[in-house]
Parts: sequence; C-alpha cells; structure tokens
Amino acid sequence: MMPVAYILKFFNKIVGNHYILALLIFAVLVELVLIPFGIKQQKNSIKQAALRPKEKAIRDKYAGRDDQPTKQKMQEEIQALYQKEGYNPMSGCLPMLIQFPVIILLYNIVINPLKYVCGLSEEAINAAAEVVKVLRPELAEKALSTSGNTINLMSYISEIGIDKFLDIPGFTADMVMPKLSYFGVNLGLNPSFTPTDKLQYWLLLVPVLTFVVYFFSQKLNRKLSYQPAVDDAQMGCSNKMMDIMMPLFSVYITFITPAAIGIYWMFKSILGVLKQWILKKAMPIPEFSEEDYKAAVKEINARQDKSTTVKKSGKVVRSLHHIDDEDYEDTREKALKHKEALAAQEAEEAAAKAEAPTLSSLFGKSAVKKDDKKDKKSKKDKETTEESADEVGPEGKRQ
Repeated sequence: MMPVAYILKFFNKIVGNHYILALLIFAVLVELVLIPFGIKQQKNSIKQAALRPKEKAIRDKYAGRDDQPTKQKMQEEIQALYQKEGYNPMSGCLPMLIQFPVIILLYNIVINPLKYVCGLSEEAINAAAEVVKVLRPELAEKALSTSGNTINLMSYISEIGIDKFLDIPGFTADMVMPKLSYFGVNLGLNPSFTPTDKLQYWLLLVPVLTFVVYFFSQKLNRKLSYQPAVDDAQMGCSNKMMDIMMPLFSVYITFITPAAIGIYWMFKSILGVLKQWILKKAMPIPEFSEEDYKAAVKEINARQDKSTTVKKSGKVVRSLHHIDDEDYEDTREKALKHKEALAAQEAEEAAAKAEAPTLSSLFGKSAVKKDDKKDKKSKKDKETTEESADEVGPEGKRQ
C-alpha cells in the first residue's frame, strides 16, 4: 500500500498541493493499471460474440416453449456448444474479481490523505482531531474520523491553520495540507442541505453531477461492451433497474463522504467509458450477418439430426425432448420426417418378426426329430429280437 501512497503524494506535490488534480492524475494511473484486466474481458467478449449465431440458433429453436424440460434441454445444448468451442462463460468474471480488491485498496488511500500523503502517524492524527474539537467547539460532538477517512479532518486543519498544531509530533511550520478549498467551497466537507456557510450549498451539485455521470456512463459502457443473448424482456427490466439503482446508490455515497470523493468517482466513471471506447476500437466485437445465422441454423440442425434422432447403431429413436415439435412451424417439417422414418422402421421390424420362426416352432421341430430317432432305434431293436427268436428252436436250442 505504501508504494502507491508515495505515488499519490508525488502527484499532489507536482500539482502544487491541489488534491483534486492529484486525484484526477491518480484516477488515470488506476485505469492504466487495470487495462490488462480490461483486455482480458474484451477477449472473452469477442469469443462469446463469435458464438452468438450458434447460440441464437439454439435459442430460436426452442422459442415459445416455457416448460422446464425444454428450457433444460436448451441450456444443455448451449453448454455443449461452449464446451466444444472451448469457451468458459465464467472466465470473464475473474478479471472483475481481481479488480475489486485493487479498487478498494486504492480507494482507502484516496480517502486517507493525512496518513498516505502527509505521512502523519495514527497518534498525530488523533492529537490533531482533539485540537480541532477544542478550537472549533461546534465540532466537539461531531465524529471526526482519525483513521480510514481523514479528508474532513484535513480540511478543518487547513481552515484553522497549521501553526495551531506545531506542538504535535509530525507537524512542521513548512508543512502544507493538500488543498481542497476552491472559491470558498471546501470539497473536504460532506454535501448537506443545512450547511453552516451558504457557499457550501454548492456542494449539493456533486451528488447531482454524480448521478448524471454515473447514469450516462452505464448506458455508454453497455453500448461499447458486448451484451450476451438473453431474454429481451428480462434484460430490459434488469437494465432499467441498474440504470436507476446504481446512480441512486452513488448519490447516497456522496452524501456520507466528502465531496472530493464524489468528484474522484466522477473522474473514474468518465475514464472508464474512455477506456472501454479505446478497447472497442482496438479490439472490435464481431457482428454476425444473416448469412452467419443461416449457416449456424444449418449446422445446429445437422448436429441435432445426427446426435438426437439416430443411435450409434443407425436406428431411429423416439425423444421426449421433441414430443411437441409438430406443434411449431420451425420444427414441424423435421418432426414429420422423423415420424415417418420411425414408422417405416417399426414396419420393417414387424415384418422381420413375422417371417422369423417362432420359439415354439423351433422347439416343436426339435422334438419331432428326437422322436423319429427314438422310433427308428426301437424298430431296429425289435427286428434284432425277432431274428434271434428264429435262430433259437422251441426247446431253446439253436438250429
């Protein structure tokens, strides 16, 4: 964290202690650091967009059917398509997950300038807060942050004057607080409807501008980014909710933090749109044509005929997933052909079964053959006995 703090401190120094300008330069640096993650996401979007014709062909094949088995079958085919093409839908989430802790780390540096820009210790910051409460009794009951967010405290120290804090270790006569006041408006204070100074009413512009910037930056980013193929009604409802809820949440944040933080997030939003525009120009998202869609439909249908209607043995089989295909125009012709093929196959099997010898007939024929052999043996034994009787006389002697 400290190396990044030194960078912010350096920016503050080169712009003459104008903290707002330092934040602007710092925001530019943050976006530059996050560019590799943006490139990773853009590559993921390009790969997903390349699969959109096939994905749309699968979704259109099941359009109008809301039963759970059909939806499950559609998702299975889409996942099989992703797996075959080597695309992982979750790969786009990893850059976002990595960016989040980085942004939180940088934000903690931005809102704590007394520690990271001025280099004051926790003890010096706590002591300065006590001096402010003594010299400004109206702030005695106000919760002055001495860790985490010290922009408020820094603005009060600048108003009172650094000479009142020279007894605190770390404060020096030539020490200069980062500047947050412009034309009498202190950007280190929170926007309020009941400010102590009428000039501070101007701070109410910060939440308004934050809402406007956040609202339009979301819409622009959506146009510059790839939007996956989902249900249009569901997507429209989700986008409308995000377009309103997120800007409103940003307004809430600007009321509970110093105005300088709201200005910093406006910088971030504008730079984010600019970065996305550059990525789109450098790495354009492919757009598929009607020919691409027709080719995808042909490939999906051919794959379906091969994988879902014919077994490896070459036999046509029934499928519960396509039981209602005859009810829809886009699948009726194929369903009727499959039905005819199935009927022809069953007729051939029935004919073959009728021509084949039955099990009982096989057993009956075997039994007859066995009896014929037994009769022949008995007849032969009888003849042998008669011959022996002729050779022996009445008295039992051989003649």
